[in-house]
Amino acid sequence: MNQLKCWVCGSENNIPFINQKNDVNIKSTDVKITDDRYGKTLPLYKCSDCSFIFAYPLPENIIELYENLEDDNYISTLEPRVKEMKDILKLSLKINPDAKRILDVGAGIGLMVNEAKKIGLDALGIEPSKWLVNQAKEIFNLEIIEGIVPDEKLKNEKFDIIYAVDVIEHLETPVQFLKDLSLMLNENGLLVIATPDCDSFIANKMKEKWWHFRLAHIGYFNHKSMSLAVKNAGLKLIKYEKQVWYLPFGYLYQRLSNYLPIGFMTPLVKKFKKVDNFPVRLKLGDSMIAFIKK
Repeated sequence: MNQLKCWVCGSENNIPFINQKNDVNIKSTDVKITDDRYGKTLPLYKCSDCSFIFAYPLPENIIELYENLEDDNYISTLEPRVKEMKDILKLSLKINPDAKRILDVGAGIGLMVNEAKKIGLDALGIEPSKWLVNQAKEIFNLEIIEGIVPDEKLKNEKFDIIYAVDVIEHLETPVQFLKDLSLMLNENGLLVIATPDCDSFIANKMKEKWWHFRLAHIGYFNHKSMSLAVKNAGLKLIKYEKQVWYLPFGYLYQRLSNYLPIGFMTPLVKKFKKVDNFPVRLKLGDSMIAFIKK
């Protein structure tokens, strides 16, 4: 069996993309949410037929990496990330305004679940990281399910909206993932997938230095490959939106220093907490949100 078959269309017509000589023996610290070693990835290949980009070979312990994930720096960026969840929640409720019950897959510390509960929705979350699940309990008093989809605890459960925000790029079976989620959707339910867009203007401009090229990401979509994945999962794509980011000024400044000679100012920015934590709204077009139905 040719292990270089495209994960989306099954094509064997795949060509080397970047980082062919990189080591695949990575640790949980390599897949942190706030990892900023942009351009460092597993060896990547690109499908010549559907343009999907995927990692090969893969570590044997991918699930274990996420189960053991801890990221203290992530906690300091929660306030602007809440704004991102509110935006996505608002967009999805415009499409499915009668939604009563939602599931967030890859829920992290429960930002989406917490915001959904605030507006009266019945909300559940599932997350593989034991540390993030514990943080959800400590910070928001939320009971997030520790696990991955499919999970026995969600057997026979149905939802009006299922979210997977920045999740599918971490998975080696994206089409099956979409199928598994669809089984938990109510008849008129909505599936919301947010993921980096490898054909965005910024991705094409920055090439190998694009900030979404990271060790944690093993699959990269554009509209063509995402639409095909949705079709192959037996689902219907409704529309795309561009994801809006909210980042603390200090966090953004620090990451810009990877590209520009401005790092010398970082200590000064950190000194002024109001400046450091000030949320900056960015609509860069570098990530897509796909709205999907059965």
